[in-house]
Amino acid sequence: MARSLEERWRAYLRRPSEQRPIAPVLFLTVLSLLLTPLVGDTVVGRTAIIGLIGVSAVMALNRTGAHGRIRSAAVVAVFVGMLAAGGVNTTTDVGTGTWQDIAVMAIFTLLLIVTPTVVLLRLLLRPRITLDTLAGALTAYLQIGIFFGALYRLVDLIEPAAFFTEPGVPDAQVFQYFSFITLTTVGYGDYTPATPIGQTLAMSEAIFGQVFLVTVVALTVSNLGKELPHRRGLHEASTDPADGTDGTDAPDGSTD
Repeated sequence: MARSLEERWRAYLRRPSEQRPIAPVLFLTVLSLLLTPLVGDTVVGRTAIIGLIGVSAVMALNRTGAHGRIRSAAVVAVFVGMLAAGGVNTTTDVGTGTWQDIAVMAIFTLLLIVTPTVVLLRLLLRPRITLDTLAGALTAYLQIGIFFGALYRLVDLIEPAAFFTEPGVPDAQVFQYFSFITLTTVGYGDYTPATPIGQTLAMSEAIFGQVFLVTVVALTVSNLGKELPHRRGLHEASTDPADGTDGTDAPDGSTD
């Protein structure tokens, strides 16, 4: 008999034994940040960055115990994105992106939603806060910055007007730089969004970045090493064979 959405959700929560350390996902995220200015805005560079972000998304899904079908769909999306990136035009002017350019950037942007979402869902439900929990929070924060950078570039390809008021054609590094400057609310003022949608997105990122820091990251640091008994109720032993579990939870040490 088909299970309800609530039953599926609780079954997903009752799989702490499938969770593995998130630190490798943080490593891949930092690596993609460092490589972006080095590989340049070339076909090879775009393909490599999409591959890195894609692998981090698949790894995040795998390490948080996501369903096999979801992981398979993510793998397919990564391959499609990398193959499409091999045929994009790297000299396209702003506001005149071909459908291939827009499709590649759209796939890349969607992949960037996966990792912070699944990492946060799992880490916010763990009954014990560890260093790996902190690594997960930092991973989500960095990927949010990369996500907005990709989103800005996607808007730049679609919008008929240039994204920035400054002259010139910005590359991937410029969008990533502007995103993190906005996320951290440093605001040097060397780049300014020209369109209303760009201004709205930048404002949203700045607000979200500060809220994320003072809630998720701050609470993770302040509760480091603590047990959170109220979360254990979400991982009560299941006797439902449809869950695919043995009805017991793994020790805390195995989840983090």
